[in-house]
Amino acid sequence: MHSYPFIRISGSTYFEIGKDYGRQAKDLIAHSVSDYKEVFARTSDRSWEEIQKFAMSFVDITRKEAPEVMEEVEGIAQGSGFSLADIMVVNCRYEITKFPRRNECTTAAVLPEAARDGKMYLVKNWDYRVRIKDHVVILHITQPDGTRIMGLTEAGQVPRGGMNTHGLGMASNNLQSVYDAWDVGLPTVFARRQLLKYKTFGEAESFIRSFPRAVSCNVMVAGFREKKAVDFEVYPKGTDCIPAEQGIVTHANHFVVQPEIHALQRSPRGDRLRELLMEHHGHIDVNTIQCCMADHKNLPQSLCRHSNDPSQPVGMRTITVSSEIMDFEAGIMYVCSGSPCCEEYRAYIL
Repeated sequence: MHSYPFIRISGSTYFEIGKDYGRQAKDLIAHSVSDYKEVFARTSDRSWEEIQKFAMSFVDITRKEAPEVMEEVEGIAQGSGFSLADIMVVNCRYEITKFPRRNECTTAAVLPEAARDGKMYLVKNWDYRVRIKDHVVILHITQPDGTRIMGLTEAGQVPRGGMNTHGLGMASNNLQSVYDAWDVGLPTVFARRQLLKYKTFGEAESFIRSFPRAVSCNVMVAGFREKKAVDFEVYPKGTDCIPAEQGIVTHANHFVVQPEIHALQRSPRGDRLRELLMEHHGHIDVNTIQCCMADHKNLPQSLCRHSNDPSQPVGMRTITVSSEIMDFEAGIMYVCSGSPCCEEYRAYIL
């Protein structure tokens, strides 16, 4: 059974956490940096040095809005031996790759009223370029205050999503609005990492509504203690909310509350996932979710993505990179390292 590297990280400060991560993942980070150099050479008219300069323009705002996250990123650079500019590019790749546009990811939350035995789940299929499978990692971080965090990311990046020991979890999707711009805000990966530091749903919601951004991102947050899950459509001019209905909320890559601000092709995956989950309402468990996430209806825009587009180089083709199911009650994240139709899920304990 294929599985992504699982890395345990800890430190007395966020800088030391970053250093520990950088040391352990040095070779994988090298692959990540090399990969993005190749990607931007293919897709951007800007040089690597220009892209580094743009990425470094996010440092000051990150130090202001999420100083401990910035310390962690500086630690990653020191521990791995790469320049801060290289590590910033990897962490800001969402902002840099917003143009050209693409659809990525499907998320869902299942509340106790919809689940078997009153359980609660947060779910994501991560869809992106096939080549990143060579540097995806699962991080288990013990923060200085003792909070434990677990989630997936690309080597060199802080966690892109996951769950913590306060019962808070988050998952994200790409969104692009007509307001998105090649400008400076708090990078979305840093915002996601900051969210995983919080202890309550209220703290997370307050941050989501207020952090400065130049591009859009969908953020689904679940609070196990509060038995609550809300999807937040975040864009440069505001935030719209989609609450759970009948204990289920799903989302893909288009704006639902204000469809008129959407800048991408509409995706059927969010509606399809809700349809599948509703068929099992009141009886949803891990096995049910695994079957749903392997669904191929609407190919190539299916929940389980497979791209054989001959117009794209093999490494640039979109696939389902991972499928993740967070079981809050058990404190377990089930991760499928690849397409859920052909790979098995493995359990990781928070």
